[in-house]
Amino acid sequence: MNEIEKYFNKIPKFFENRGLHSTQFIKDFIEPPDSWLNNPYEFDSMDTAVDAILSNPRKNPIFIHGDCDADGVSSTALLYKYLKKIGFQVYYYIPNRSKEGHLISKKAIDYAISIGSELMITCDIGMSSLEEIQYAHENGLNTIITDHHKALDVIPSALVIINPWLEENSNISFREYSGSAVAFKLCHAINISLKLELDYLHELMALASIGIIADKVPIINENRYISYYGLKMIIKGKNKGISAISKNLFPYLAEIDIGKIVRVINMTTKLDDPTISVKLLTSNQPPQINLYTNMIVKSFRKNQIIFNEIIHSSIRKVYSQDYKKNKSIFILLDSDSAYNGAVANTLSNKFDSPCIVLSKMSEGELYKGSCRSVHDINLFSFIESKQSILFALGGHPMAAGFTIEQQNIEELKSSFFSYMTAKNASIKKHKISRVLDASLKLSDIDIKFIEFIKQFKPYGTRNSIPTFISKDIKVVGKPIIFGKSKDSIKFKVSQDRTVFNSVGVGLINEFEKLVTENKLNIEYTISNNKNDILLNILGVS
Repeated sequence: MNEIEKYFNKIPKFFENRGLHSTQFIKDFIEPPDSWLNNPYEFDSMDTAVDAILSNPRKNPIFIHGDCDADGVSSTALLYKYLKKIGFQVYYYIPNRSKEGHLISKKAIDYAISIGSELMITCDIGMSSLEEIQYAHENGLNTIITDHHKALDVIPSALVIINPWLEENSNISFREYSGSAVAFKLCHAINISLKLELDYLHELMALASIGIIADKVPIINENRYISYYGLKMIIKGKNKGISAISKNLFPYLAEIDIGKIVRVINMTTKLDDPTISVKLLTSNQPPQINLYTNMIVKSFRKNQIIFNEIIHSSIRKVYSQDYKKNKSIFILLDSDSAYNGAVANTLSNKFDSPCIVLSKMSEGELYKGSCRSVHDINLFSFIESKQSILFALGGHPMAAGFTIEQQNIEELKSSFFSYMTAKNASIKKHKISRVLDASLKLSDIDIKFIEFIKQFKPYGTRNSIPTFISKDIKVVGKPIIFGKSKDSIKFKVSQDRTVFNSVGVGLINEFEKLVTENKLNIEYTISNNKNDILLNILGVS
């Protein structure tokens, strides 16, 4: 019996939770074959987009306009790198998240025209920028939109739209791409047209994997292929910018965590120079990499302090409203709107509840809203139903954004609560219902087992970090409270003769249970660093 068959029989739920129902499929998931790379020419008008790019005179620069988040930044970086590699002049623009938000900038369009560009390619943005795309067209700037956000009632008047959710693409092999994966498919199509080797695309997968993880698209089909080989490129140090950020900010990690890189990139889009992450991700020169890394590290540490304060304030606001009755969270903050997405993401995870966070934009009178969902509740359909009172709305079922006038906020709030009550979302008091992959004895956990489950990285939507339960566990010795807020616990757990170190971040409310109960059930994930195994405790009962 080989290793796959052994674990297929031992922990069947682990594979069932990932839709892996045969040993051959598991083998392919662990190391995806090239057949998982879909034909990019299945996309409607992909041939037109490729022709427009390849016929663009080399003396005329191509202008890339990305979105101001990790998906948009990684999309922009990979398209920039590829087009430069095949000989084009390329310029790019990332809007400032605090001042401009998730919209194509007319200022950027004017700049593109001023440098002689006749072709603009958008990355992870454009489906809601009707006026801006028309403005570009009227001024002689053709636009290719690459995006994955669902279209509204009116489609922009772009030269070409590469978007898996267009009705014309309803029959393609796969649709649940991130913005970065859509940009990657454009590069893939160009690569085929030029008859270049697949090696030309491998380095791009490291960048595309950032957007896949950031936007929580499912790690299946081609997303698995891209993110698997992308992570291999990252671990090998093929992108020096990613390596530098990880080494400087997260030196304690045994290997690079894409999720943490996403957090850093999202922060940089609110800086005075929101393009700094693109510069870092596309540079190979050590002096430039050091310069950009030092700027990002300094800003990230400063912003992390601010973000932690906003989170604590936001949590207090959530507890002050009846979120369990409303089946959702809706809060108005007085902080920089650039933090809204990260706050909504944190709250939705902590309270296992769909969440909308609003705050006033730094320029103008509009408020920016960010939405994050859970349990396949489609928040974009709600946002879309309220477009009569919203501006610049866009997104997908699990994450969406919009701007709104202050006078319409209460109407939106009331409608949101009504929508969620009707959905009858299940929110359990103080307890998140976790998807567990297996019930293990502590003696089942060894380096060989850990190495097996590591083959399923990177984790994400529909391939979540493996989570286990062990029953009748004893706590060894006295638990130690630690952390700046004194809300986390270190302790040892044992079963029979097997003992492991464990840590429960934010589990201070379980301290009494740990010191008084004779035996406990624990839910946890597993990590190891140089064969030092640690259980990350998520809950005890």
